[in-house]
Amino acid sequence: MWLLFAILAPFCWGFANPIDAALRRNWFKDDLVLMSVFALTKLPVAVCFLVLFGQGIVFGWPFFWIFLSGIIWMLAFVFFYHSLQIEEVSRVVLILQFQPVLIFLIAVALIHESLNFSQFMAFSLIFIGSILAAFKKTKSRWHFSKVFLFIILAGFMWSLADVIFKKYVIYFPNFWAAFGVDLLGSSLLGGLLFFLPKYRSLYGGFKLSKIGWTLVFLSAVFGILGSLFFAYALTLGKASLTTVVIGLQPLFAMFFGLMLSYFIKEISRESMNKSGLIVKFLSFVLILAGLVYLYL
Repeated sequence: MWLLFAILAPFCWGFANPIDAALRRNWFKDDLVLMSVFALTKLPVAVCFLVLFGQGIVFGWPFFWIFLSGIIWMLAFVFFYHSLQIEEVSRVVLILQFQPVLIFLIAVALIHESLNFSQFMAFSLIFIGSILAAFKKTKSRWHFSKVFLFIILAGFMWSLADVIFKKYVIYFPNFWAAFGVDLLGSSLLGGLLFFLPKYRSLYGGFKLSKIGWTLVFLSAVFGILGSLFFAYALTLGKASLTTVVIGLQPLFAMFFGLMLSYFIKEISRESMNKSGLIVKFLSFVLILAGLVYLYL
């Protein structure tokens, strides 16, 4: 069950990734505004979970930390959306597979997790694959992608939020109540921007077509489903290993990006140059090898 939910999370996020890139490049010209729009879409879901499953919640430190994890989780999207604006979706998601390294270090420090030798070998393969994905060729020169630091920062914030959630979810009456509080923290972060005059004026700066609103709806639904599956997987297995399974996300993102680009012109097709495809392929092979080794 742990593996099933851990795989469903990157499946949903991989579907949302090319949609998010299209929204950022075509309609939303500010990362904070796009983040806040998606944050507010979580509010109705958070309210439903809290009304249905929130009986018995105690307003103490566990509530505060889960609420804070939602804020941290959502704030990380500012750096993620910035990366999607200027880099290929598949490369961004491949580099993001560096996240298991970050979450492992945080999990060791906060909840004293450990890995055996076989898990460490699988972990190392995925780590090398994510580093390889950061290399790209422009003209005749190879270099690290300029969004590498933004992606690592987003990955660190997501990792920190994941470990906090796993540590304090046990103090809630049930998983759904904890997830509702997490979503509440995420949604209220977006609402705070309405109180800042600078950003309140930016909301009038974009106009979405029907296809734009459809993409917002699809990304919001699949994004929340991915978060739900991932959070539940965290409660069933180790935080570091659950994050490792997210290594499947680049494959889903490339597949859905290619498929959706045939039907939605606003979703850009990725570059198919030989050197870039070879690097991405090698990167994904290493990540997949680590996942297979981990499973076996």
